[in-house]
Amino acid sequence: MAEETRAPEIFPVDPSKTYGLMELARGTSPLVAKEPEDTVMTFPHLVIIELLAALAVTVLLLLLSAVRDAPLEEFANPDMAPTPAKAAWYLMGIQELILHMHPTWGAIILPGLAALALAVIPYLDRSQEDVGRWFAGPRGKRIALFTALGTLLIVPALIALDSLVGVRRVWP
Repeated sequence: MAEETRAPEIFPVDPSKTYGLMELARGTSPLVAKEPEDTVMTFPHLVIIELLAALAVTVLLLLLSAVRDAPLEEFANPDMAPTPAKAAWYLMGIQELILHMHPTWGAIILPGLAALALAVIPYLDRSQEDVGRWFAGPRGKRIALFTALGTLLIVPALIALDSLVGVRRVWP
């Protein structure tokens, strides 16, 4: 039987090392071409620039407040509240609900049910199909059509019904 002879290995196998396949690419990669001398550390360079910008904005606001007064009203009078008291923009929907129905329903129950419905959506729709694509497929088009019709037809009809019938008088 003829015995095979092997050439000595250039890189002998060592069980204490991890081996991986590599590829040589022609040209230079962006990270290799950038030397450490060309980089700038975040601290102190960027942090100092951001602190100087914040200081400049603060000084500008202080100078502006020294030149112009804020448009304040007179001292608050607890015997006479301003009418109508308007809510902040992010509470306007709740204020409209309270206007059209009992405050318990408009301020607590319906917003709570809406928040609960939004929190349950990820548990109901577990499919990974069309993730990240808005209105994808026939189901998405149906949802968009239903939402548009509900917004344009049903909501004004409910507001008109409320002003004609007066739902608030029926509910406690």
